[in-house]
Amino acid sequence: MSGPAGPPGVRSLGAICLALGSLAIGGCEKESQKPLASDTLLGLEADQVLVGVEMNLTRAGVRNAVLVADTAFSFQEEGLLQLRNLVITFYGASGLEEGVLTGREGEYRFESGDVEVTGEVEVTEAVGSKRLVTDRLRYAAEADSLYGDTAFVLYRPGLEMRGASFVSDAQLENVQSLNPSFVSQGDPTSAAGAPPE
Repeated sequence: MSGPAGPPGVRSLGAICLALGSLAIGGCEKESQKPLASDTLLGLEADQVLVGVEMNLTRAGVRNAVLVADTAFSFQEEGLLQLRNLVITFYGASGLEEGVLTGREGEYRFESGDVEVTGEVEVTEAVGSKRLVTDRLRYAAEADSLYGDTAFVLYRPGLEMRGASFVSDAQLENVQSLNPSFVSQGDPTSAAGAPPE
């Protein structure tokens, strides 16, 4: 009889440590290679600095997303990874891609599997042209949902939806907001990369 399942994504910590070991070995082979991270990033008081991170985010033992980041800083006592330039690709029960979340920075919590993303945050559906932009949101692993408490804009063919907070699925099929405003004839292609006001 197997033991209790660990929190979402924790199993990936071993893979991250293995990747760190590989990076350390590779660094010994090429001493003249330039540092991959800036002095500012390397100066953070992290337990480990990882470059080129890829990890599975799981729910009930099933992969439902893949997180990729340029750089990650591991803080073991706090139980988190600080991430730079991250991309999260979400998958449905059938294994098909459902949506993509990007942002400049993020924090991954080992205990819950939640990820908070900040800076030029954008969510796009895998099939279609719906796109949500905001400054900050949180992916809650247990609920498999996106939560935002800052201004956002949802672009979809023929319509823009604006609000101060939202709850959504990764496919942007069900976006809920208190007191949203709507602008007809919104064009998601004309406002690419535009942050919410």
